[in-house]
Amino acid sequence: MPDNLPANLNDQDQYEPYYEDSRAMMLSHYVMAERCMQIEAYKIYNDYLERDYSTLSYILEGGFRGFHKMTREELQGEYKEIEEQWYELEAGNGLHWEPYDEDPIWEITEKPSEIATN
Repeated sequence: MPDNLPANLNDQDQYEPYYEDSRAMMLSHYVMAERCMQIEAYKIYNDYLERDYSTLSYILEGGFRGFHKMTREELQGEYKEIEEQWYELEAGNGLHWEPYDEDPIWEITEKPSEIATN
């Protein structure tokens, strides 16, 4: 059976922080990829509500590589495009799931699951 999965071009330790964003948070490849996925899911869901399936169709048609499999440079470019929107949605509880447990955002905010138990 042929392997038609997009190649994994991430050639670094995905958990090692290396990128400082506009809020002076040091982010790893994994955290940036997770944030990009949250924004992509947000966009796809909002497009669905408007009966626009173009983004989802584009991803399915082209065999989207995935943020976790991107090179460092590719991911940084993608992340820079969504960074402000991610912070806005995170602050307004507009993301469809909580940020990754190791995301440095938890150093300045409290997890909703922790608020419920306090």
